[in-house]
Amino acid sequence: MSLTDLHAEVAEYREQAGALAEEFSRIHTEVTSDRSLTAVGQREQLEPLHAEVAEKMRALHAREKAAVQGLKENLERRVFGLSPSASTDPSRLVSYRDAAARARQLDNGDDATELYESAKRSGDDILATAVMERAMVRGWSTVTNDYLDRNPAARDDLGDLTSLAKYSDNGLMSTVHYVPPRLDLPRSAGFPKLGGQTTHAPAPSAPDLAGKITGFLSGGERRGVDHLLGSN
Repeated sequence: MSLTDLHAEVAEYREQAGALAEEFSRIHTEVTSDRSLTAVGQREQLEPLHAEVAEKMRALHAREKAAVQGLKENLERRVFGLSPSASTDPSRLVSYRDAAARARQLDNGDDATELYESAKRSGDDILATAVMERAMVRGWSTVTNDYLDRNPAARDDLGDLTSLAKYSDNGLMSTVHYVPPRLDLPRSAGFPKLGGQTTHAPAPSAPDLAGKITGFLSGGERRGVDHLLGSN
């Protein structure tokens, strides 16, 4: 897959995600405008659809990330790794590992340049590539520029790797295309349900006025109040 192919594939995934969101918004408007439906009825119709749309958008996002990662690994393999045929050759695999180990030990540009020039003279393309990779990481431009001048295809592949950063290094901008639409439904009103039945909360009991008053009176006064309250 080329970078152009990836752009087209990602655009298709994002277009599908946009269509899903647009269709949900259309149905959402229809359902919430239907006066024959209660809030509960609206929720029963829209919640399952919303969950389905969100799942489909997550799947599209996963496909985009897989496509980007696949191209990234392919480009890195073409620039820094072994060709498919060489990767099955045990001796080439050993040479590749040895070269990578030697390159990792380089700590300055002069040593890198010396080893790189030695690799060129001996025709050791595996070692030259390993030193170039180390030079790119450490910013040793003498080695990097010479290698890319001699390998135009590698320069193009590195350019494509740089372009891929807009997908892999800017997760928020990629994710925003796959954010599902809001459900936005009113909550149903009503009394709390106890045991499956809708019920009012029990009314508070009336205060015991006679008890509160007579608690402050003498025996004779208490009997008089009791008589008055009892007559009501």
